[in-house]
Amino acid sequence: MGCFIFKLYINSMLKKYFKLIKNTYVEWMKNNPFEQSAVIAYYTLFSLPSLLVIVITIAGYFYGRDAVQDRITSEISTFIGEGTAEAIETMISNAFLEGGSVFTILFGIGMLLFGATGAFFQLKKAMNRVWGVRPKKENFKRILLDRAISLGMILVIGFMLLVSLVISAVIQGLGNYLQSFAPEITSAALSVFNFLISYIFIGFLFAGVFKLLPDIKISWRVTFIGASITTLLFLIGEFLIGFYFGKSDPTSVYGGASSVILILLWVFYSCIIMLFGAEFTVQFALFKGYNIQPNSLAEPAERQEMEELKEKEKEIKKKRKKLRELETDGPGEHAEENQPS
Repeated sequence: MGCFIFKLYINSMLKKYFKLIKNTYVEWMKNNPFEQSAVIAYYTLFSLPSLLVIVITIAGYFYGRDAVQDRITSEISTFIGEGTAEAIETMISNAFLEGGSVFTILFGIGMLLFGATGAFFQLKKAMNRVWGVRPKKENFKRILLDRAISLGMILVIGFMLLVSLVISAVIQGLGNYLQSFAPEITSAALSVFNFLISYIFIGFLFAGVFKLLPDIKISWRVTFIGASITTLLFLIGEFLIGFYFGKSDPTSVYGGASSVILILLWVFYSCIIMLFGAEFTVQFALFKGYNIQPNSLAEPAERQEMEELKEKEKEIKKKRKKLRELETDGPGEHAEENQPS
């Protein structure tokens, strides 16, 4: 009897979670993730040098610029190849501000900040679309606030990178010490620890994106659950993307521009995974009955959509009225034209 009840419980839970995944996929497709990912990838391409310069400057102040830059290049090389990593390293070197007048440096810093926040600015719009909210007002003050939030995300990334570098250095030092006692076990343990560090780092990054960027009120508990699932999907997806790039070489037809195209493709595929994770977070919150509300700066998208529909209805009525007037006047005008002189 107990076994039968347990089977019923398992079947019920499987049906519920299958419905959750199905709803996630349906809503994800409704939000046109491919178009949004393409937009974010485009802006990321131009934001990437500035973004990396700021992150490297923050973490490099404590850990050393060369060490941080080498770590970032190594991680990028793992995902999308050495050639693209070298191209990004060249972008970073060219983007660093060295020398020049005070005005030139200040102007350069301003452009760096504006450029670095561009990708997060577009990502915020995509997150709002996933959560079904829109900002109440689009004015200069609101744009500055969104840019400030985007800059805050960059500072968080810099801090998290610094922490991960310190932890990695400690683990590496401990591993070197234990290598002489049990080399095989130590190597396996280091691989596990490095995976866990990457998982935690990316998980906190997704949690920050899901919590801070959209204009909604949501608990950290839901955010971390959604971020954990997204991180798992992201790591699996990145492995498959790296395998695909390594085997098929989709950028071979682009010649000298292959590195740029590879960056675009990598960001594009990564954004698709991230938007799916964000949609899963939304559906999971609804599934668990959590209260989701827009913050004071936003409102439900349906409200603005209803206003837009009313405006369109007014325009359609005006066009219909004008069309009826033309149809009424038309035959008379033709009759006058056809009368013999």
